[in-house]
Amino acid sequence: MLLSEHEALQIGVRLVYDPADPLAVRMDFPGAPDRVEPWTFSRDLLYAGLREPSGDGDVRVWPPCRCHGVGTVRILLRSSFAAAVLFVPADELRDWLDETFASVPAGEESAHLGWEEALERLLRPGRP
Repeated sequence: MLLSEHEALQIGVRLVYDPADPLAVRMDFPGAPDRVEPWTFSRDLLYAGLREPSGDGDVRVWPPCRCHGVGTVRILLRSSFAAAVLFVPADELRDWLDETFASVPAGEESAHLGWEEALERLLRPGRP
């Protein structure tokens, strides 16, 4: 569904964190009226965006400000054909991120990446 820059649509968004992929966050859109593919981006990008403007590619994050609502973080998702700005409650995002960092602390992500399994698959004789 395409909307103009002057239209807004309230949809549900679900953030998913998997400790097996500790550097990434997936954003699902179960409340969208049309099928919207999930977006995957850096957990650190979201965390940094709580404090300062962050990102320089398809995903950008801005902290709460007076002009857009002190209690919301803005997340820009941009593809080759469309863009959307999501307004996410800052306190809820911060609490959710705190839970992800309790699960896999910053700086310990590489211990959860499963390097051994990936290396074993690469070195397996007769691999496809």
